[in-house]
Amino acid sequence: MNVQTLIRQDGRRQLITGGVLVATGLFFLLSILAWQYQSFLLSLLYGPVLTISGLALLKTGFRDYEKAKQTDSGFTKDYMIDTVEKLPGRMYMGHSTKNFFQATLYDMDGKAYTRINEEPSFLHKLTFLAYYGSILSADYTMYNQHGDAVYHIEKKGGFSWRGYVQLPNGHYVAYTKDSKDKATGRRIFHYVEKDYCRWSAEGDPYIGHYKVKDHVGTVWAVIKQNAIPVEAAERFEEINGYLIEWKKRDEIPQSLLAFLFLLQSRQNL
Repeated sequence: MNVQTLIRQDGRRQLITGGVLVATGLFFLLSILAWQYQSFLLSLLYGPVLTISGLALLKTGFRDYEKAKQTDSGFTKDYMIDTVEKLPGRMYMGHSTKNFFQATLYDMDGKAYTRINEEPSFLHKLTFLAYYGSILSADYTMYNQHGDAVYHIEKKGGFSWRGYVQLPNGHYVAYTKDSKDKATGRRIFHYVEKDYCRWSAEGDPYIGHYKVKDHVGTVWAVIKQNAIPVEAAERFEEINGYLIEWKKRDEIPQSLLAFLFLLQSRQNL
């Protein structure tokens, strides 16, 4: 699958989802005219939020649809050789309730190792105030432990999910997709570089525990969604994300951290 086809699909999906949300939001707003007490409150609550969310998706959907026409057809090799020399055995990745637009990887003492930042639009900020941010697209810059930008990360919006990773020069090097094991019901998230899956995360979506493996099946980490570490419960109780238990702690590739950030952005970042 080439970049143009994938982004065109994302643009079309966002346009359709945005149109549905706008239509639903306008329905709620028009129902205010009925002046029925119960429907008035629901309309006042959902009408503006759904309309704003829909408009934001229409905007990004059109942008992506046009962007696909100007994007190179293939993924390039990821030449990022920068790694994190060593990480603590237990860490936490997430965003605070006071800052939806930045996610950080912390150790148990609260030290920040790496992060992603977003510069949200005005519509994006309005929608996040109403906790509908998970359906919107988002663009992040990922910084390493030294504060240098290493990747640009795109999360596409809509009710399904896909993410992309770009080098600072704009070349696409990877994308994400998810699937379901029909026999076990387990969800599998894939980080695909060119023609092979470099990283995957497999687990039970209801429990929120996933094993993160490389392309040969070696487990690098176990992530536990919304699990609060007992040794730092107070520090992380207001941070939405997941606990990471590293099984391999040395020479952690930046692509693996990008994959983990994309998984975290899928929640409600």
